[in-house]
Parts: sequence; structure tokens; C-alpha cells
Amino acid sequence: MPVARCTPSWSRRLRPRWKGWCPVSRKIVPVPGKVGVVIANTGTPAAPTKKAVRKYLSQFLMDPRICPMPRPIWWMLLHTVILGKRSKASAEKYRTIWTAAGSPMTVAYEALERGLADYYAERGLAVEVRAAMSYGKPSLKQAVKELKDAGCTRLVVLPMYPQSAFSTTSSVADGVARAVRRARWKHPVDFIDEYSENPVYIRAIAASVRNAGFSEERGDRLLFSYHSIPLKDIEAGDVYELQTGATSLAVAGELGLDRRSWTISYQSRFDKGRTWLSPFTRPTLVRLARAAEPNSRLFLVCPNFAVDCLETLYDVPHELEPIYRAALAGEIVDADEEPGALENTGKRAARCDAHLEAHRDVARTVRMKRAADDFRRGAHRQIADDEPFVYVPCLNKSRAHLKVLAAVLAPYVGDAEA
Repeated sequence: MPVARCTPSWSRRLRPRWKGWCPVSRKIVPVPGKVGVVIANTGTPAAPTKKAVRKYLSQFLMDPRICPMPRPIWWMLLHTVILGKRSKASAEKYRTIWTAAGSPMTVAYEALERGLADYYAERGLAVEVRAAMSYGKPSLKQAVKELKDAGCTRLVVLPMYPQSAFSTTSSVADGVARAVRRARWKHPVDFIDEYSENPVYIRAIAASVRNAGFSEERGDRLLFSYHSIPLKDIEAGDVYELQTGATSLAVAGELGLDRRSWTISYQSRFDKGRTWLSPFTRPTLVRLARAAEPNSRLFLVCPNFAVDCLETLYDVPHELEPIYRAALAGEIVDADEEPGALENTGKRAARCDAHLEAHRDVARTVRMKRAADDFRRGAHRQIADDEPFVYVPCLNKSRAHLKVLAAVLAPYVGDAEA
């Protein structure tokens, strides 16, 4: 009979805030009946409108793992000042990346859900798969209820964050605890904390860099850009920084890179009121541009994003790439990282538009988008040799990503072939 190795019981840093959290067994036990798998991520607005984005942000920013101050004060500040400005600015960004099928994140996760379900069906494994979000729809509560109704007798939760953090992985743990309590789930629950050094994951990231055309021989540099987190979380025991370093080192080793050809940075700081994990991506791009050798290229990869989202589909081509190109041309660049929550977003948008008008080449951007689209479909188009900046797309709904997920989930679903 197939067996699944359960994860250790909730560690102190991952213990959900909900009183009814479900403990996890620490023994190797048989897998009777059907297994329910939940692949979870942060979420996305239902539509690229101010109203939908406001609803999503209010749910996201009121998460106890996210809010930076006492909840009553934060609620007042959020609903009187921040949401009005951020909702409008974020809705404009979402409109630029929205597809005919909906949110890019939703489309990718629906494809991964179908792909994993087909994978297990082909192997004759009794596994039900659901994609769910911490904020927005489909919700964790909905996913757990559907798996219970489907007759599952074991729940396996995989947060799609290769490197765990309080603000992401622990938020999923909180949501799962609430969901199992609401559904009156009485069966075992396995929670996969992270897979930052999983060999299949490391090989997949390294392969994506190779397929993008990276060549150390011609002087190319590789920048690993991860989402930043508050330093207070690290001081409280969050091991996110260690895991980002371990992932980068493993990928660089898989590629056989010299230590001088790659570096790490952190992007998407939310506010200036707290100290955040650094070095930040924007000043790092300026530094690398000024030190770049002639005809060399910079490859940027974001290993902690499972699928491309606003932080990659918008921020990279609209904000990060123009900064690098401007610095490469010897221009003075304002490389300040993300503005504070109370900064005038209208002024920021005007600065961004002016910067894009001066430094962005439309034809080059189109070629980059086509290359990213080809990668998502599994076809790899060679990036032009004259491109100084190359973004390496996330694994998205590729076959390589399905192999990664299958390998991570294998011990929990009795998949001996993964």
C-alpha cells in the first residue's frame, strides 16, 4: 500500500493564528482512500477595475500577517487613505496585463490544476486537485469543502512559494486552519512548508535560464530577484533569507557559474515605514549597469514566483528594465525602491510614464513579450544578441513546472514514479 510521509507538526513560526488549527501527524502512515491536494497562492482581483482591486486589497492588506501596525489604526488608515489611491493605480496596472481569459495568475493555476489532475489520473492514483487563493477566489474554504465532498480522506496543502515566509506561507496555513474548521474536516492534513532546494525545482529554474540564452562565456550576468519581506520577520525567526540564498546557490551550481557572475536582490517593498530585506533590485540594477562590460547582457530571474503576476508582468518591463537601460546609457537614474503607502501615486505614475517615453523601445518590448509567451507554451525563441536586458519568465503552466509539483507532492500522494 502506498505511503505518505507527513510533515512535522506546525512549527511555532507557522502555527496558524486560528484556535481550531488542525495538527499534523509526524509518522509515516498509509494513504487510505482518496487524497485531496490544494495548490495555493496569494490571489488576484476578480477584474481589473478599481472596485474589484479595492475589494482584493482590503482583504489582502488586513491579513494579520501583512498589516504593519495595530489593526484598528491600520483599518482606519487603509480605508480612508491607502485603498483609494492604491486601488486606482493598481487597477491601471492590472489592465495592462489582463488577458481575454482573465487574470494571468488565474489562467495559469487553472492549467496547473488540470495538468496535475491528468498526471495522477494517467498513473491510476486517487488524487483530487484544487487550486485556491488566500485572498479572492477560488478560496481555500471552497477548495477544502469540495475535496471533502469528493470523498477525500487526506489533505495535502502545497503553498506555491518555494521559499517560505511569514507573510505568504504562514498566511496560507492560517487560511487552511480556518477552512478545515469550517468544513469540519476530521482527516489528516499535510502542509508542505517549502521546496527551495528540491532538485527538480532547481533543475527547472536552471533550465529556464539556459533556454533564455544565458551565456557566461560572453560575460552575461544573472540577477536573482526575490520579493522582499520586513526585517522584523527575519528577527522573529523567518528563514526566508536563508532559503533564497540556498536556492540561488543551488541554481548557480547547476549552471556551473562563477560566483562573480550572479547576485541576489529583493524587490516590491510595500512601504518605507519599516526596514525591509535588501539589497533592493532597483539600485542593484543601476550598479550592475554601470559595471557592465561591452556587449554583455543581464538576465533577471524571479525564482520565488511560481507563475508570472503583477510583480513580474508589469514591474519588470515597465519599471525595472527601463531603469537598467537608462543606467546602461550613463544617465542619472532615480533608483529608489517602492514608494511608501501614502505617497502620491499620481505623481509616481507621471514619473513612470515620462521615464518610459524616454527610455523604452516598443519593438524591443514586443520581442520580449513574444519570447515570454513562447516560453509559457514550451517553445523557446532565442533572444536577440543585442538585447542588454533579458527577463527569464517564471515556470508558469509549463510541463517543467508540472514535473516540479509532482516531485514535491510525490511522498504525500504515494507517487513512486515522480
